Amino acid sequence: MDIMNKIIGVALGLFIAAIIMPVALQTLANANVTDVDATVVTVLQVLLPILAVVGIALYFLPKMRSGE
Repeated sequence: MDIMNKIIGVALGLFIAAIIMPVALQTLANANVTDVDATVVTVLQVLLPILAVVGIALYFLPKMRSGE
């Protein structure tokens, strides 16, 4: 029964991430940044989504290798 709990947990986590991530990325991309410095806009609209994807990948990769 332990493996079933892990499968359900991963499935729910991926489902919630699949719902939240596109909304968050779209909100960042459509933000009103008229009075903001260009460097800050680059960080918000380009680097933050890339770092989010890298962070998610790094979170799951060690768990996949160790079999947890």
